[in-house]
Amino acid sequence: MDLDISDLYTIEQAAQYLRVSQSSIRSYIRQGKMNAYRVAGKRKVLIPRNELLKLLVPARDPGDTD
Repeated sequence: MDLDISDLYTIEQAAQYLRVSQSSIRSYIRQGKMNAYRVAGKRKVLIPRNELLKLLVPARDPGDTD
């Protein structure tokens, strides 16, 4: 994994970034919707920004004509 430290978010930072709760972030990780990495020998979990961006979907289908 070749990432800059600024591309890694804690659970708290990820929740703020996506404007969801920390429990939602933990749930996404448990459900396999998001990959996260534990720092060896620590309880700290880090999430790459690209994993957060994968959860974002268009609010509207561009093909909708409403």
